[in-house]
Amino acid sequence: MKMNESDPLAQLRDIHLPEAIPLWPPAPGWWLLTLSAILCLALIARVWLRRQRARIYRQEALKELDDILGNEQLSQKVQSIFHLLRQTAKTATKKENIASLPVGPFLEFLRATSHDSLFRCDPQKVGLILYATPKQHDPECSVELCKSLASDARLWIKKHSIRGQD
Repeated sequence: MKMNESDPLAQLRDIHLPEAIPLWPPAPGWWLLTLSAILCLALIARVWLRRQRARIYRQEALKELDDILGNEQLSQKVQSIFHLLRQTAKTATKKENIASLPVGPFLEFLRATSHDSLFRCDPQKVGLILYATPKQHDPECSVELCKSLASDARLWIKKHSIRGQD
């Protein structure tokens, strides 16, 4: 049987598939997407590291507070806690003059930088205990003030907020 030359089906050829699209090199859009993802990850890592470094002084202060409460005598605890608060405030604000404030204004600073109502103790009592000799200490007042100051100090160290820095 002879094929009819006018038959259009006889003129068809096999289908040839195009070459597969290579995976490498990627299209320019993928390069931009990859670059922007890397930049975002680097920015997130930088912010996270900066925050972690900013929190180190808090962790160190809490460790030192635990040492003070566990190891020192009552007559020294209030003085050591107050000294620790001054060091921590100086580190948090990066201002030298914070640590040298008198007791009253320093307690006001601590109240102003805390979210809770902390350090409601009488500044005169604190001053008397801070600058008294061991013989001049009133044991009952020292115990109560030490407990109050220790709990307030722990909360302040954990949660204080200095505007523009936290």
